[in-house]
Amino acid sequence: DDGYRLVDTNSTNGTFVGDLRIKEVFLKPGTAFRVGHTELRFQPTQDVVEIALSQRDRFDSVIGSSVKMREIFATLEKVAPSDLTVMLTGETGTGKELVARSIHNMSPRRNKPFVVLDCGAIPRELIESTLFGHEKGAFTGAVGQHKGCFEQAQTGTIFLDEIGELDIGLQPKLLRVLENRELKRVGGAETIKIDVRVLAATNRD
Repeated sequence: DDGYRLVDTNSTNGTFVGDLRIKEVFLKPGTAFRVGHTELRFQPTQDVVEIALSQRDRFDSVIGSSVKMREIFATLEKVAPSDLTVMLTGETGTGKELVARSIHNMSPRRNKPFVVLDCGAIPRELIESTLFGHEKGAFTGAVGQHKGCFEQAQTGTIFLDEIGELDIGLQPKLLRVLENRELKRVGGAETIKIDVRVLAATNRD
């Protein structure tokens, strides 16, 4: 309500307005300031996207009548019928999986599989096989072919819970699946096309 606040969070090179090094200041449109050796000019944009509140006090299994919840419902009502990938953020216990299930239930894929994978609960050495599947003999203990979560969710929705816990080495392979909608099982040569909607959640940035 007081305006636009610029805060220097203990930067090495400092933030300056004119010749004064500042810790915190409220900016006016057109104010110039310097961050290290970089000159910046502050100008707020006039582009504001307003979404009307939902008229309902529930979205499938999610219930709430507060203004904040009706804002969320209005967004979910627009997103659910599409095939958009959705990232849900919030603290543990705030109902992210319930919202994900509700998005699936209100989508055209509602009668198709809904597969949940807790990325933080799978051992590092098994996560690739769990996600993408494996062929017989791909590694010790692979006594048969296994379809991963993406294939199990074919034509439906996959929910990657706590995606922030996913091993960093697997992220390029996951990106390839998200971009190209195709995968290879561990130990396999065949490229498998997938038709899956992706929902994900994390309790951290």
